Amino acid sequence: MKKIGYVVFVEDKYYLLWQLELFLHSLTQRAGIDPSQIVVLWADPSQHNPDIPWASSPYLNSIFSEYPTTRFHCVQNWGRRNWYFRFEGDGSWAPRQYAGINKWLSLCESANAHWLDDFDEILLLEQDLWFSGAFPILPPGNCVTDNWLCDRHEALAVKDKSPEENTDGFDLDDIMYICKVPAKNMQLWTKGAIVFKFKLKDLKRTDLLNAFVNYNQLLMTLGELCLPGGSRHETDMIAPSLAMAHCGIVSHTVNDKRWNSEVWIGDQDIPEGSVIHYGWDFNNYSHLNASFNKFIHSESGPWTNKSLKKEYKKLKFDWLRDFYDDIFLLGKKKIDRTCNREVAAPVV
Repeated sequence: MKKIGYVVFVEDKYYLLWQLELFLHSLTQRAGIDPSQIVVLWADPSQHNPDIPWASSPYLNSIFSEYPTTRFHCVQNWGRRNWYFRFEGDGSWAPRQYAGINKWLSLCESANAHWLDDFDEILLLEQDLWFSGAFPILPPGNCVTDNWLCDRHEALAVKDKSPEENTDGFDLDDIMYICKVPAKNMQLWTKGAIVFKFKLKDLKRTDLLNAFVNYNQLLMTLGELCLPGGSRHETDMIAPSLAMAHCGIVSHTVNDKRWNSEVWIGDQDIPEGSVIHYGWDFNNYSHLNASFNKFIHSESGPWTNKSLKKEYKKLKFDWLRDFYDDIFLLGKKKIDRTCNREVAAPVV
């Protein structure tokens, strides 16, 4: 059986660390993954402030102690560097950062540094995933979970805004053509986003690592040039499949509903073992009778939200009660959750 490494990136910020707690708890206690197979890549938000020593917060140190066999690696804070610039026309200008690229460049850094060499395959996850039950098995080899975001002919399109904001987006075949991707490689382009699994031998290819970086940068620049709102935060969800096709790497789309990022928003129960991607406000789906919203908890854990306890009995599905149970359980842990790392960007 292939040995899989379960990789996730977080920045040392309170908002992301409580999500990491919930992620690790559900992945080990509900999905049954051994903590020693988990790799947490973390970055210091203060890295680019020369007056603040590079360090980890007491909160992150507490998580280190909670999971002593899990591998924690400090990586560069790639997302807080300046990736592009905007001139405002009034004498002012500003550099722009892209935090989303941290997921991919931290993976590149770890593969390049041989930190993942103990595994046969690498599963790249996100911190705002909650595992409802036994881990849903993925097919062997390179694969990616199906997702509407990665549209081959209308990537980054916007259809539900004002006429000034709406756009047709990009045809990815055009992008591959100008990047001189051979026709046989273009046929290898694979639809999907969010969760990716790689054979280690493919992930360690330097041409692929560099392609991850360069396609992210290319899409950022194209977004700035062509899209009404400029570069889009979904860039890192479009770039990986382009990079893999560019390098001639075969991958497959996973259509298992348990991995669908929207599996939980419908008015029907989820398949057993589904993975919940709670990247949206539960209030938007009134049939759930749930008010959980990760975005309001930048400085406090969701276990402090009294509304969650009040609505517990009225929740639509058992999985929601399990989700809330895990939140309440974490809230009972007596650990130091002090997080004092300030976000800094390079001064130009």
